[in-house]
Amino acid sequence: MYLTTIAIKNNDDKIKNHIFSKLESIKKEDINITHEEYTAGDTFFIRCGIREGFMAKLMEPKSYEDLKYSLSEILCDVIINNYESKLLKKIIKEYYLYLTEYERNQVYEAAIKALSIENGYKEGFYGQTRRTRIIRNILNYLNAENMIIIDGFVNFRLNDYIKDLSEIVEKVVEDYITEREYNEFIKLLRYFVEIQDCKINTVNIVPAENGGYHLTDCKKNPINCECFEELKAEIGDSDISYDDLLISTLITIAPNKIIIHNTESFKNRELFKTINNVFYDRMELCKGCDICSMIKNSKELN
Repeated sequence: MYLTTIAIKNNDDKIKNHIFSKLESIKKEDINITHEEYTAGDTFFIRCGIREGFMAKLMEPKSYEDLKYSLSEILCDVIINNYESKLLKKIIKEYYLYLTEYERNQVYEAAIKALSIENGYKEGFYGQTRRTRIIRNILNYLNAENMIIIDGFVNFRLNDYIKDLSEIVEKVVEDYITEREYNEFIKLLRYFVEIQDCKINTVNIVPAENGGYHLTDCKKNPINCECFEELKAEIGDSDISYDDLLISTLITIAPNKIIIHNTESFKNRELFKTINNVFYDRMELCKGCDICSMIKNSKELN
């Protein structure tokens, strides 16, 4: 007795082979299934059911439920492996027209990576949740209908799944734009550094307990240039942070060498990334010197 018919548009060999392979695996289990296939136009049909017989009649209710669940798992894999990438491309193309073709491709690759690494199709919590939701939708559909057209089911019955993909793409686009703007900002800062005259050859940066920074030259003399004092004075009257002040000062001084001491005391770890990106070939992390020893001894005394 046939239970349901699976319809595959465009006679897709990849999807057909996947389904046939999984059906053969089911036959090796306790489900005594049978199937037949036929073609009408550009659509391929696979009719699935339970083989008739005395034992099949006795096991019929359980066998039907097992078969429907197995078919739901098979179709879930078909959707994730064959439709997910197409859905991502469609979402990106329809909702992010302001991105260039290159940027859309970058977003697509990042979305695929987010799905495969962060979620894990089968291992990750979100991946399991997503699969469970798709399987449940297919199972409910098979309980009510005796034919499932995969393309139509994906487009009209998986709204929650498509919404999940849209949210993933949205997050990826936000991260991509943020990274793009950050890189453009870094390029601008690099340009400012390149056009500035070097005012002090070497600058030592030592973090202060209040979240600020002490700057000294190669002879360990405090750096008190006029622009630094002006910027420092703005701290009390504006929202400029010590980190912003440090970056602004370094760009103004445009040193040929920057040595960062006592790095573990830096409260904002992202500051390293910014300084390194702007002064990439001028920055050096101190691995231990008299300045670092003095700071360490001072802390031990306190």
